[in-house]
Amino acid sequence: MGTTIRHGLLVLAELTLLFVGISFALALFQRRFGEEQIRTWLGGPPWLAALKGIALGVVTPFCTCSAIPMLAAFIRAGVRPAGYAAFIVAAPVLDPILFAGLAVILDVRAAVVYTLVVIASSALVALLAQAGNVSRMLKPIPVSTAAGPQPPTPPDAACRDIGPSPWSGIQVEFRPAVREAMSVLRRFAPLMVVGVLAGIAITEFISTDWIASVAGSNAGTAVPLAALIGIPLYVNAELFIPIGDALHTSGVGLGPIVALTIAGVGASVPEFVMLGRMAQTRLVAGLGLFVLSVAIGTGLIVNLVL
Repeated sequence: MGTTIRHGLLVLAELTLLFVGISFALALFQRRFGEEQIRTWLGGPPWLAALKGIALGVVTPFCTCSAIPMLAAFIRAGVRPAGYAAFIVAAPVLDPILFAGLAVILDVRAAVVYTLVVIASSALVALLAQAGNVSRMLKPIPVSTAAGPQPPTPPDAACRDIGPSPWSGIQVEFRPAVREAMSVLRRFAPLMVVGVLAGIAITEFISTDWIASVAGSNAGTAVPLAALIGIPLYVNAELFIPIGDALHTSGVGLGPIVALTIAGVGASVPEFVMLGRMAQTRLVAGLGLFVLSVAIGTGLIVNLVL
């Protein structure tokens, strides 16, 4: 139990630093370039916005929790659903380190199949999000507090739209960005603590030997069971490499390992808890079912072609 508590506190400390750092950088980025520029960079037709979101997810391989500040910033900036949906799905699972680990532990072909299916699935969920207009199922996100130094209000301010002041340099913008980062952290901290501790507790008490005993057979249920086991786990992409290695050594097939990896990395208890602050329950549940379906489908494809 002591080890579990220490592990949970360490993960919380690391996640808090990453959460604040990302929020701080995003606040400066929004002030420097503006929300219009963010919409332009992640804009275009739905298919193009989806590809941009996937590409951003590849170069920012955050875990699902630390990607939440970026998701909130994109939604607040008015990025179309195809862009932010592709990002939040792709960011945790399209990790170059995870790809390399799967290639070494399992097989290069398995890693390639994994990557191609995840890219296609991310694009699909992005297009579905755009077509279904998931923005209507989002909860209001507070306006950024890092609006920068505000100019004096003229007498006729009520008659015209006064936007944020121009970029004033890093020395002036630093403190508002810190305030914004702390504001985001305060909003999500209680949910993050509950979600992370729950996920860590579940992960600590599920051993690789037990997973191997459940998903180690060649029966048709091995892949779905592996995907179901992966959903409540909370480990990042890098930590899944030794888990996958241990399972492979124990005789677990490629398909179940791939299914477990996608489900475990692409969805987690903390992510669902924190997303519940931003979206309606049915949207969060839909995302979980989609990740589960992709995990099962990819595992079955790997079993079929390899």
